[in-house]
Amino acid sequence: GDLAKKKIYPTIWWLFRDGLLPENTFIVGYARSRLTVADIRKQSEPFFKATPEEKLKLEDFFARNSYVAGQYDDAASYQRLNSHMNALHLGSQANRLFYLALPPTVYEAVTKNIHESCMSQ
Repeated sequence: GDLAKKKIYPTIWWLFRDGLLPENTFIVGYARSRLTVADIRKQSEPFFKATPEEKLKLEDFFARNSYVAGQYDDAASYQRLNSHMNALHLGSQANRLFYLALPPTVYEAVTKNIHESCMSQ
């Protein structure tokens, strides 16, 4: 949504650009909308303030991004999310950080599903 494209993705980009994220960090978006990384890039990149000299680094950043569409209250969606994250470097052994930019009405369902399906091993 609006918060992701204007604030979250640009902030993660700045951390990546400045070398403040661990080397093997991957960013996985999850929401109900059916999007691609190209869609996310098109919507958020204007807010990055990236310079022409940062073009290669920007490509590397987006190569570390992926997206999974799913429902907030559907356990199978979170199992798909977990399978996707397990396929990334270090899989289930990786540290995972979940940032929830959600309406309060779905927090319970989302945190329950994350806890049951998506925690590091």
